[in-house]
Amino acid sequence: MIRTKHPPTRIISLCFCLCAFAAPLFAAEDGAILRGAVTALGAHQETLKVPGALLKLTNTVGGSTALSAVTDDEGEYKFTNLSPGLYTLEISAQGFATQTRRLTIRPSDTTVEDVRLEIEAVKTTVTVNTQSEGIQAKETAPALTIGQRTLQTVPLVNERFQDALPLIPGVIRGPDGLLNVKGARASQSGLTVNSANVTDPVTGEFAINLPIEAIQSVQVLTNPYASEYGEFTGAVTSIETKSGTDKFDTEFQNFFPRIRRRGGHTVGIEAFTPRLAFSGPLKKDKLWFMQSFEYRFVRTPVESLPPLERDTILESFDSVSQLDWQVNDQDHLTTTFSLFPQKLSYVNLNTFNPQGVTPNFKQRGFFWAVNERHVLSSKSFLETLFSIKRFDADVYPSSGPGVMNFAPEANSGSFFNQQQRNTNRYELVENFSFAPSDFLGAHSMKVGGGFNYSDYDGSNRSNSVRILRADGTRSQQIDFIGSGAVNINKTQGVAYFQDKWDVSSRLSLEYGVRYDRDNLANENNLAPRFAFSFLPIPDGRTVVRGGVGLFYDQIGLNVASFLQMQQRVFTFYGADGLQLIGAPQIQHLVLQDGEFKVPRSLNWNLEFDREWFKHFIVRVGYEQRSAQREFVVDPIQSATDGSLLLLSNSGLSRYREFHVTTRYHTAEGNELIASYVHSAATGDLNDFNSYFGNFENPIIRQNERSHLPYDSPNRLLFWGNIKAKWGVSIAPVLDIRQGFPYSVMDQDRNFVGPRNSLRYPTFAALDLQVSKSFSLPEKFDKYRVRGGFKIFNITNHFNPRDVQNNLAASDFGTFYNGVGRMFALKFAIEKK
Repeated sequence: MIRTKHPPTRIISLCFCLCAFAAPLFAAEDGAILRGAVTALGAHQETLKVPGALLKLTNTVGGSTALSAVTDDEGEYKFTNLSPGLYTLEISAQGFATQTRRLTIRPSDTTVEDVRLEIEAVKTTVTVNTQSEGIQAKETAPALTIGQRTLQTVPLVNERFQDALPLIPGVIRGPDGLLNVKGARASQSGLTVNSANVTDPVTGEFAINLPIEAIQSVQVLTNPYASEYGEFTGAVTSIETKSGTDKFDTEFQNFFPRIRRRGGHTVGIEAFTPRLAFSGPLKKDKLWFMQSFEYRFVRTPVESLPPLERDTILESFDSVSQLDWQVNDQDHLTTTFSLFPQKLSYVNLNTFNPQGVTPNFKQRGFFWAVNERHVLSSKSFLETLFSIKRFDADVYPSSGPGVMNFAPEANSGSFFNQQQRNTNRYELVENFSFAPSDFLGAHSMKVGGGFNYSDYDGSNRSNSVRILRADGTRSQQIDFIGSGAVNINKTQGVAYFQDKWDVSSRLSLEYGVRYDRDNLANENNLAPRFAFSFLPIPDGRTVVRGGVGLFYDQIGLNVASFLQMQQRVFTFYGADGLQLIGAPQIQHLVLQDGEFKVPRSLNWNLEFDREWFKHFIVRVGYEQRSAQREFVVDPIQSATDGSLLLLSNSGLSRYREFHVTTRYHTAEGNELIASYVHSAATGDLNDFNSYFGNFENPIIRQNERSHLPYDSPNRLLFWGNIKAKWGVSIAPVLDIRQGFPYSVMDQDRNFVGPRNSLRYPTFAALDLQVSKSFSLPEKFDKYRVRGGFKIFNITNHFNPRDVQNNLAASDFGTFYNGVGRMFALKFAIEKK
């Protein structure tokens, strides 16, 4: 058990007392805020401010009188003291086409809506930039947002939203290719699309792909103290998809294939990733649609393997369809449907795992969600969410069934494991948001609850595994017995309450509690949370904020099915590889105490934001995540029961982070962000998903606590988006970090010395994307072309991904598989 000097309940009680004492010192300020900036494109595609634009804001409930505002010299506007509800925002300026936006204003929230106008003679489109501007004074735990513009302009190697997440301090892609947010394993963070959970019910990892054009914004909530968020102990990534408007829009890009070059010759296609998106009205002011398609065929080479046997292959098709229906003044209905079939060939291909010994991965499924918002009054509304996710996955050897051989120099044979998984998740959530009468300040409350049901059936079977010595003789063999048939389900109920309390214009509090219970753990889990933001100086340019909260994770269905998995039989051989040493041993699967407990973590943070001069913000912060009851597998030898593989809730992990982030932005759209993160991620190394995730690891040694595989103590990150002359956009990304840890083993695959005690060399990469928009001749003036190029690892720095860590290998200590300098083109056709 993790013990703290002050338990959460005492901390929260103390905070409430302080708040009650501080409340009379400040005057209350009511209502929500809407603000933003109005811009336009200049003759050379540069971003220009639009001062003097007229804005009219109308509450669609009851046809209330419109509020008006005019943009200032910076092109910015602001509406204050707004009641919650559905609004229509109309923006007009001389010489520009009038724009209209539909907005949902939530109680006591600050909504940012930026609009780009276009000249009246041109068919218009509205670009909304969800990137936050300035100090978010009333946000206790502001989300880190990546908008559509950033997704299109920064250099993304695969042009997927996942590639953009490492631009956020504290988010790193680990050595297994999975994303780790704020020290959490990939399975410990949540992913939502339009508020619906879309993680894999089996592994808990991200399990959906979306075309970039379908995404309005990606938010990473590294400290989501609002109690509406649950089923994670790390962080939450929240995706909002784009809605159609009253103007038809079309975009088509990446329709030129990239040629594969091997040994100076052209050998087929390396990549072909066309994307098509279009949207518009089915009935103006009433019904809108958005449709996005993406096909991907990508070969990714491992440079240390033979030229024609070095590629992993990805083939996928992603589709997102969305309908938005303004039923009446009170009701708005959104439905989203997504397909994401995918096939990965030669997964985990590297210097020591050639193609023949790797698995293939195939997934199929769909996601469908319906979200209905009903305005009850000027101070309350009801949201209903229903979603279904079907996710089927197959894992199978790329070279067919056979024995897998682990040897010091390189592995051989066939991948040992085959999985066939069919899963479903059904989710129903009801949320009621309301603003009660003021009491010592304005309150914005939310009460919610719901149910979700997940099931998993299929099979998980394995073939024999051999451990070979340096001379090729057999040291050990692992065989698997049992049917491997899997069938498990989970039912979960949740309820929560939260209140955002604006005590004054300088102090905001957020507190609440969440309740979770499922049929696997059969325990009641209460998670209290508290956060605050405080402006110590009346100028509003300095914010101190922080919080503390208890978070409960989910139990993956692979964990729940542990006792249904195959048992292992170990056989040990003498120096000749033929003579048996003792009798074969059956390793029995055991669940400690015969029950599951839900993993949990205690997270807290404190940060300081200061706008030192206009548009230049510095953030300094510290945060800590202490997790316990994590699922760990450990082989043990019992005097009475023999060889056991024990699954327990004994796992611990801890993440500590100190970070400094600076951000400079201008009204013209230029943005520069630099951050330094000093962190430490430690914990148990035998976490369940490392051995029983999508791609299983058959060799399990005794558990240790050490640096986690993705621990990188020091990281410097710089990126930006610069608007140059003639409409050219320049987006550099510089990432320098300390290398990941790794372990040393002997020829019998036993660890030598402390695990994860050595490190890869320092990683350093400078990437760049340069793009420009071009107008087409008058005959095609409805469209514009956006073209450019991307360069990855401009300096050609050696960033190895593999290391020979076996003491018996002749090349022990050698690093391999560095990704060199790469080039790619970007080309898109857009409707104006």
